[in-house]
Parts: sequence; C-alpha cells; structure tokens
Amino acid sequence: MQRSLTLVFVAFAATPAAFAQEYAVDARLTIAGANIADESALALAGDDFLASGRLVVTRKDVLDSGLQLTWRGDVRLERDTSPRPSFAGVIGSCPPSNVTCPRVPSGPIYGSPVSPATGIAADGPIADEALFVAVDSASLSVSGAWGETVLGFDSGAASMLDARPPTVLQRVSAFSPGLDPSGLVVTRARNDITGPSAKVSYLSPRWLGVRLGGSFTPTADLRGSDFDPGFDAPGLAKADLENVWEGAASFERQFATWDINVRAALTYSHASSSSGFQGFGDYDAVGAGIELEKDDWTGGLRWLSSNNAWESGNGDYEAIEASLVRRMGDWRIGAELGNSTDDLNGVEGTSWLVGATYKLSKNLELGGALVSSVANVPVLLPSGSGHTEASNEGLVLELTVRN
Repeated sequence: MQRSLTLVFVAFAATPAAFAQEYAVDARLTIAGANIADESALALAGDDFLASGRLVVTRKDVLDSGLQLTWRGDVRLERDTSPRPSFAGVIGSCPPSNVTCPRVPSGPIYGSPVSPATGIAADGPIADEALFVAVDSASLSVSGAWGETVLGFDSGAASMLDARPPTVLQRVSAFSPGLDPSGLVVTRARNDITGPSAKVSYLSPRWLGVRLGGSFTPTADLRGSDFDPGFDAPGLAKADLENVWEGAASFERQFATWDINVRAALTYSHASSSSGFQGFGDYDAVGAGIELEKDDWTGGLRWLSSNNAWESGNGDYEAIEASLVRRMGDWRIGAELGNSTDDLNGVEGTSWLVGATYKLSKNLELGGALVSSVANVPVLLPSGSGHTEASNEGLVLELTVRN
C-alpha cells in the first residue's frame, strides 16, 4: 500500500470559494536483475540490469460546493531492454523490399508494417535506447455527483475502466510488461492505442456496480513508459491513427453469498488513419476482462481482438492474458501466461512467468521469477520468406523501494 505525504489547508468560512487542499507524493524505484539465456540470433534479450523510477504527484482541491479538482503528474525514468523501449520495436528480419515479406506500399516505396496495437514491426532498424523519460500523466480531473471528467495527458477510458489479470512482480511480467528482460514478450491485451496522448475523458458514477466511460483523442502520438503509439523509423509503415474514440463499461461487485469479489469490463476503440501507405484504414478493437478474488486467491483473464487498422486483407491482432496469484502473509506467489497472434507482421508469441514476492517491510519488496518467452518471427530465407522461433528464458530478481 502506498504511503502519501498529505498537507491539508482549510480556508476561512467567510472566503467566497472555501476549499481544502490535499497533496500526495508517491515515489518508487524498481530494480530488476536478470540472467537470461539467448537461444537464437534473433533473441533480443535485455541487459542484466533494468530499472524503473516513478514519481507521482497529485493535488486535490475540494470546493465548498462539493466539486473536486484533482491535478496529477506521473513521470517515469526507465532503463528497459534497449531494442524494445516502451514495448515497441522490431522483432524479425524480413525486409519489405522482398515481395514475400510483410510489406506496405506507398508509391514505389515499401515499408514494414507497424502494428498499431503493439508498436511491433517485423523488420527495420533496431532501436537502441537503454534510458528514457516518459510522462504518463499530466492531467486535471473534475468530479462531482454527475461523474468525472479528465482533461490532458492521461490514459483513456478503456484503460481506466479495464479489468486485468493480477501480476506477481511490480514491473516484470509475462504480458503487457513495464520491463521485459527477455526482450521477446509480444502479448499486449490492453485496449489502448493512444498511451498518454492528449485527450478528454468522461467517467460516469457507478450505478448498481456499473460504470460507463468514454474518451476522445485527436492524435495518438505521445509515448508513455509502457507503450509508444508514435513508434517510427526509416523503412517502417505506420497507420498514423487520429480521432480516436474509446468506450468502456465496468462492473464491480462483492457477492457475499459466495464471498467473492468480481470485476469485469468491456472495452471498444475506434480510430481513423492518416497514413500515406496504402492498405491502412479505420482501426477497430474490442476487449474484455475479468478479475475474481476469493479469500487469498486472485485470478483474471483479459482478451483483445483488433483489425490493426488494416483494410487490405487479414491483418488482425489477437491477444489473451491469464494469471493466478495467492497471498500467504507477506508472501505473494503466482503464475502468468500470455499468448498473441499478429497477422499484419507475422509475429506470434507465448510467454510465461512463475514467481513470488516477499514484503520485507512497508517500503521494501523483493521478488523472483522464472521467465520464458518464445516468438515465431518472419525471416528472409534463400527460398523466400519463412519463420523461425526465437526464445529466451532465465531468472529475474526484482527489488522495489517506495516512500
């Protein structure tokens, strides 16, 4: 549980706009040491040392009318696997100049397609960015009895109201990871194609366990710590999504009869493409998730199906994430599994994690896990394009310190 530094100021009652102010600061540092065995030339394993530093500052102003204003800033300093910053990157070796490889034309030029759902391409220049700063949030939330409106740089409604499987460690995971020491995790079932790009969102109050939400993002172009909608490089073909609409319905309820907590969600996103490459069009994605909690056990599933904004044939992306975690005192043990198929760039992958964490104190947590990632990626063979299997596996130790 995070600890907050809280300061409260109450204005005189005679002040026309009397209010209370509350500040909260959440700072944490996660360090991951890994010993990963590379098993193929295409296996892009990370360095032995990865890290993630995060600072979240929030300020709440509660007006005498009951209206609440929340200012939020969320910044990360990341040292991730250098070829896969913010999850995006190139996995494979199949140049678009070959007609048998994934290719998108723009006049006489061909590009290797980038999946809008993941930011992954099958060929192109390998990124090398070991350290970077990302702003995950810089927003204002206005909430009252009518619901909540969020303005600025932040996640969209489909992410805010999402239901997702629990994770064992803080930043390393078998799906949608913050840090990926294997460099080969390709499963991302989060229905989010905008990252923290500037947007406006509305979330309704929760009625009988149900909450609805929607967001509009003019342009999906701002990179966050875990996703980069603007990932681009020479030789790549992007969908360049704009006018992004998101919708979500969340259900949350505790059923006392069975002593079980249930959280479920349905999400949808739609966008148009301004790409200069032929074949890209409207983007559509549907997602669903469920979390179940009973006693010390927590489990969940999350699924995503997207057309990858590809209108010239089958370019769908589909992903599923699943996990089961149990708490035993200060221990937290569990297993995670992720699987995805991307028809646009020909990449398929399966990853898993089995591990445990131990809470050394209120501010210190130590975890360890066995991780494995396998990706079937396109390559150029003398006879034409083909596929080969790249795999990495090993041991990860993770230490998290928080204020």
